Amino acid sequence: MDIYILRHGKAEKRSSAAHGDAGRVLTGEGRTEILGVAEFLASRDVVFGCVATSPYVRSLETAQIVTKALGNRGLLFQWDELTPGAGIEALESRITSRNEDESLLLIGHEPLLGMFTGYMISRGGNASIALGKGGLAKIRNARLDPVSGELQWLLTARQILSMK
Repeated sequence: MDIYILRHGKAEKRSSAAHGDAGRVLTGEGRTEILGVAEFLASRDVVFGCVATSPYVRSLETAQIVTKALGNRGLLFQWDELTPGAGIEALESRITSRNEDESLLLIGHEPLLGMFTGYMISRGGNASIALGKGGLAKIRNARLDPVSGELQWLLTARQILSMK
């Protein structure tokens, strides 16, 4: 299984959000960056068996932009295991229920995504990776029993946009 990990795009400030942290929306800049990430994935003919997103608005908007650009609208799922404060164990359990032959895109928040990336590539260790907003990682040959995977990509939104 290949696991792609994408942090949501830039969102409005907490103090500006009318509906609290969960209701924060992407900014115009955030939408533009995520569209660039989506086009980058499309240019590489990436196909996901599952796009899983945090139900928080900024992550859901990120997922919608990506799935629209890839033409895979019907494969989008909301997972509570990707919300802020969720743990690696819950996320790992949810991923275990997926088909090992499909590629999976996880969209959510820090620090969970960085901790999960580090966990996978350090074979269950405490390593952590910092993912900026719109940052994208690809873990090739991800396995959960035993935990392992190879970090193939770790890109910032700016790096992705410069490759277009």
